[in-house]
Amino acid sequence: MAYKFPHFHPVAREALSALVRLCDGFQRLFPARRESDVVPALTTWERFLSTEPRSRRIMVTLQPLGVDTTGGAWAAALLARVARWHRDSRGRGHNQPTHVWVAELGREGFDARQPVSDPGTLTAVVTHESGGFQVVRLPLDDAELTPEAVAARLARAPVCTLAEARREGLRPQVLVDRASRGGSAWTSHLLASGAWLGARVDGTTGSLELSFDHLVMDGTSMTDVSLAIASALPRRGQGTEPGDWLTGPDEPTPLLRVELPERLDFRNLCCATLEALGHAGAELLRGDNPTLLVPVLPDAPASVEREWRRIRIAVVPARTREGPVTPEQVASMLARTRHEGGVLEDVFSTLYSPSLPWWMPSLTTHGFAYTPALRQVATAMCGNALVSKLTLVVDDEAALARHPPLYFNTMRPLPAVGGGVALCVTEVLCATPSGVRKRFFTTLAGSGPFNSRERLTAFRAALAPEAARRARPAAPALP
Repeated sequence: MAYKFPHFHPVAREALSALVRLCDGFQRLFPARRESDVVPALTTWERFLSTEPRSRRIMVTLQPLGVDTTGGAWAAALLARVARWHRDSRGRGHNQPTHVWVAELGREGFDARQPVSDPGTLTAVVTHESGGFQVVRLPLDDAELTPEAVAARLARAPVCTLAEARREGLRPQVLVDRASRGGSAWTSHLLASGAWLGARVDGTTGSLELSFDHLVMDGTSMTDVSLAIASALPRRGQGTEPGDWLTGPDEPTPLLRVELPERLDFRNLCCATLEALGHAGAELLRGDNPTLLVPVLPDAPASVEREWRRIRIAVVPARTREGPVTPEQVASMLARTRHEGGVLEDVFSTLYSPSLPWWMPSLTTHGFAYTPALRQVATAMCGNALVSKLTLVVDDEAALARHPPLYFNTMRPLPAVGGGVALCVTEVLCATPSGVRKRFFTTLAGSGPFNSRERLTAFRAALAPEAARRARPAAPALP
């Protein structure tokens, strides 16, 4: 424990060690009979996600496409494309089945994902202008998965409440907010319990906003289905480049657009984020050594493509024994997490054991967060910042220049430990004779005291010079 958490106060380290021993003893005395009904075994990250509420697990993508919402035909086109993707991507991702619905309190077993009653259909719910919902079950046959066939099913579906649908045994997997009842992807997603994907189109800009349950899918799956949906929707014209704010003025969880220099690598981006956090939010943080959480793709299982494996989480402290963290140390921590599981693997695998009640680890984390001597533990596990990157590869510079923007954001730091920021980067790149060319589509969101436009703007202002300072100089032009 001293090696893995060198900055911990001895009291915090001993308390964490005692907690791990207690949970390990409980696990030995009362082994779990069943982890999940949908996957063979849960990864450590899935165990953690299963204890978090749906509102915390939401990831979003935003694409300024200029979708044509006239007549509501976009909803049928979206559902047809989602159903095809759901059918054709089965078995591709590690522990990411989509023939599930997501339970909250009334779950069976530790895993919040529950198997659907009929794997041959996809259950979707669409908001109606009258205030109710239309629930449809889409057979996964080619003839039934055209926009026209889906539109016909929607036209025949009665308007009902979600309680009535549940009494009929219908558990929504996908929610389409055609009536724009939610003001954002976050609020639309939570209109229906059970859904792992939500969709809405901003009525003013025509931007497509999608929301995902992180327990059901990771970033690669999210990106894959987002691009698939975008290709199927009707457009009213060329999408417009959004301004600084990607969400409306009344959005309770605003998203801020960030510009990054092309020659900034990921290790230096992590260091720049921690430096900016110290400059822009030092008085807001509850700990004296902020930590950064970084998702990485592991080396196993070898039978699954790396991009489709479930992520692990690396923990990068702002300071180590030698001083401020360096890019080389960041690279070492990421590699160790990729190979061995990282700092949190041992702690999480015991603390988030299926032998324990699913609500206990979250309660423990909050208890540590509100105890001054133990706050370091909760901060390390929940982080004060998160940096996530998704990479898309295109063929040439022309494709790079015309690639449409794809913005995303994921889970934010826990407010109980002081909140923080989530910086999410979509990297589009191509190889050229003179080197790799890149474009970044970057968003910034916050939680706790950082969840305000003023704080996010201040953080972006602090990040800009740090990122510029750490970017590699441009290569000399070839003669």
